[in-house]
Amino acid sequence: MTYLERITYLEGRFLEVFQYALYNAYRVATFSDGVKDLTPQSDTEENVQAKESQARAHLIESQGKGFDAIAEGLFGHGLSFKDEKELKSLLLKRNYLVSYFFVDCARELAKEDPKVYENKIDELQEYVDRAIALNGSLAKAFDKILDRDYRHRGM
Repeated sequence: MTYLERITYLEGRFLEVFQYALYNAYRVATFSDGVKDLTPQSDTEENVQAKESQARAHLIESQGKGFDAIAEGLFGHGLSFKDEKELKSLLLKRNYLVSYFFVDCARELAKEDPKVYENKIDELQEYVDRAIALNGSLAKAFDKILDRDYRHRGM
Protein backbone atom coordinates (compact mmCIF):
# COMPACT_ATOMS: atom_id res chain seq x y z
CA MET A 1 0.00 0.00 0.00
CA THR A 2 1.41 3.41 -0.92
CA TYR A 3 1.64 6.21 1.62
CA LEU A 4 -1.36 8.02 0.14
CA GLU A 5 -3.38 4.81 0.03
CA ARG A 6 -2.55 4.21 3.70
CA ILE A 7 -3.59 7.78 4.58
CA THR A 8 -6.86 7.38 2.68
CA TYR A 9 -7.49 3.99 4.29
CA LEU A 10 -6.89 5.33 7.80
CA GLU A 11 -9.15 8.31 7.23
CA GLY A 12 -11.90 5.96 6.07
CA ARG A 13 -11.29 3.60 8.98
CA PHE A 14 -11.54 6.48 11.45
CA LEU A 15 -14.80 7.67 9.92
CA GLU A 16 -16.21 4.13 10.02
CA VAL A 17 -15.32 3.47 13.65
CA PHE A 18 -16.34 6.95 14.75
CA GLN A 19 -19.73 6.45 13.13
CA TYR A 20 -20.24 3.38 15.36
CA ALA A 21 -19.05 5.34 18.39
CA LEU A 22 -21.50 8.14 17.62
CA TYR A 23 -24.30 5.58 17.21
CA ASN A 24 -23.39 4.02 20.56
CA ALA A 25 -23.37 7.48 22.13
CA TYR A 26 -26.90 8.06 20.83
CA ARG A 27 -27.90 4.64 22.17
CA VAL A 28 -26.55 5.50 25.63
CA ALA A 29 -28.29 8.89 25.59
CA THR A 30 -31.58 7.51 24.29
CA PHE A 31 -31.72 4.53 26.63
CA SER A 32 -30.61 6.59 29.65
CA ASP A 33 -33.37 9.11 29.02
CA GLY A 34 -35.89 6.34 28.35
CA VAL A 35 -35.58 4.56 31.70
CA LYS A 36 -38.00 6.94 33.35
CA ASP A 37 -40.66 5.93 30.79
CA LEU A 38 -40.65 2.28 31.84
CA THR A 39 -43.26 0.78 34.11
CA PRO A 40 -43.39 -2.79 35.40
CA GLN A 41 -46.07 -3.42 32.77
CA SER A 42 -43.97 -2.10 29.87
CA ASP A 43 -43.27 -4.52 27.06
CA THR A 44 -39.51 -4.45 27.43
CA GLU A 45 -38.63 -5.95 24.05
CA GLU A 46 -40.95 -3.54 22.25
CA ASN A 47 -39.53 -0.65 24.28
CA VAL A 48 -35.96 -1.66 23.43
CA GLN A 49 -36.78 -1.86 19.72
CA ALA A 50 -38.41 1.57 19.85
CA LYS A 51 -35.38 3.04 21.65
CA GLU A 52 -33.00 1.45 19.11
CA SER A 53 -35.03 3.03 16.30
CA GLN A 54 -34.96 6.37 18.09
CA ALA A 55 -31.16 6.21 18.55
CA ARG A 56 -30.71 5.36 14.87
CA ALA A 57 -32.99 8.26 13.89
CA HIS A 58 -30.89 10.63 16.04
CA LEU A 59 -27.74 9.39 14.29
CA ILE A 60 -29.25 9.94 10.86
CA GLU A 61 -30.54 13.38 11.85
CA SER A 62 -27.07 14.33 13.12
CA GLN A 63 -25.52 13.97 9.67
CA GLY A 64 -24.64 17.36 8.31
CA LYS A 65 -25.17 19.04 11.66
CA GLY A 66 -22.42 20.95 13.36
CA PHE A 67 -20.66 20.17 16.58
CA ASP A 68 -23.00 22.23 18.77
CA ALA A 69 -26.15 20.50 17.54
CA ILE A 70 -24.67 17.05 18.03
CA ALA A 71 -23.28 17.92 21.47
CA GLU A 72 -26.63 19.33 22.57
CA GLY A 73 -28.34 16.04 21.75
CA LEU A 74 -25.78 13.92 23.56
CA PHE A 75 -24.03 15.72 26.39
CA GLY A 76 -25.76 15.52 29.75
CA HIS A 77 -27.74 12.44 28.69
CA GLY A 78 -26.07 9.47 30.33
CA LEU A 79 -22.55 9.71 28.89
CA SER A 80 -19.65 9.72 31.32
CA PHE A 81 -17.55 12.87 31.57
CA LYS A 82 -14.59 11.00 30.09
CA ASP A 83 -16.64 9.75 27.13
CA GLU A 84 -18.14 13.20 26.55
CA LYS A 85 -14.68 14.76 26.54
CA GLU A 86 -13.31 12.18 24.08
CA LEU A 87 -16.42 12.37 21.91
CA LYS A 88 -16.04 16.14 21.73
CA SER A 89 -12.40 15.84 20.71
CA LEU A 90 -13.09 13.18 18.09
CA LEU A 91 -16.08 15.08 16.70
CA LEU A 92 -13.72 17.97 16.05
CA LYS A 93 -11.20 15.57 14.45
CA ARG A 94 -13.96 14.13 12.26
CA ASN A 95 -14.96 17.60 11.13
CA TYR A 96 -11.31 18.38 10.35
CA LEU A 97 -10.79 15.17 8.38
CA VAL A 98 -13.99 15.56 6.39
CA SER A 99 -13.75 19.29 5.80
CA TYR A 100 -10.15 20.21 5.09
CA PHE A 101 -7.52 17.60 6.05
CA PHE A 102 -6.27 17.09 2.49
CA VAL A 103 -6.42 20.79 1.63
CA ASP A 104 -4.59 21.60 4.85
CA CYS A 105 -1.93 18.98 4.19
CA ALA A 106 -1.64 19.30 0.39
CA ARG A 107 1.56 21.33 0.41
CA GLU A 108 3.25 18.93 2.86
CA LEU A 109 2.06 15.81 1.07
CA ALA A 110 3.11 17.19 -2.33
CA LYS A 111 6.73 17.13 -1.15
CA GLU A 112 6.50 13.33 -1.16
CA ASP A 113 8.77 13.22 1.86
CA PRO A 114 8.43 9.84 3.60
CA LYS A 115 8.74 11.52 7.02
CA VAL A 116 5.73 13.73 6.27
CA TYR A 117 3.70 10.73 5.13
CA GLU A 118 4.71 8.73 8.19
CA ASN A 119 3.75 11.61 10.51
CA LYS A 120 0.31 11.88 8.87
CA ILE A 121 -0.12 8.11 9.04
CA ASP A 122 0.81 8.13 12.74
CA GLU A 123 -1.64 11.00 13.36
CA LEU A 124 -4.47 9.17 11.62
CA GLN A 125 -3.64 5.89 13.35
CA GLU A 126 -3.91 7.70 16.69
CA TYR A 127 -7.38 8.97 15.72
CA VAL A 128 -8.41 5.43 14.74
CA ASP A 129 -7.12 3.98 18.02
CA ARG A 130 -8.93 6.65 20.04
CA ALA A 131 -12.16 6.06 18.12
CA ILE A 132 -11.90 2.30 18.74
CA ALA A 133 -11.35 2.90 22.47
CA LEU A 134 -14.26 5.34 22.65
CA ASN A 135 -16.55 2.98 20.79
CA GLY A 136 -15.62 0.18 23.21
CA SER A 137 -16.29 2.39 26.21
CA LEU A 138 -19.66 3.51 24.86
CA ALA A 139 -20.65 -0.06 23.94
CA LYS A 140 -19.86 -1.17 27.52
CA ALA A 141 -21.85 1.75 28.93
CA PHE A 142 -24.78 0.78 26.72
CA ASP A 143 -24.56 -2.87 27.83
CA LYS A 144 -24.60 -1.76 31.47
CA ILE A 145 -27.78 0.25 30.85
CA LEU A 146 -29.41 -2.74 29.19
CA ASP A 147 -28.37 -5.07 32.01
CA ARG A 148 -29.46 -2.66 34.73
CA ASP A 149 -32.69 -1.30 33.34
CA TYR A 150 -34.01 -3.61 30.66
CA ARG A 151 -32.74 -7.20 30.75
CA HIS A 152 -33.93 -7.85 34.27
CA ARG A 153 -37.43 -6.91 33.09
CA GLY A 154 -37.59 -9.94 30.85
CA MET A 155 -35.96 -8.86 27.63
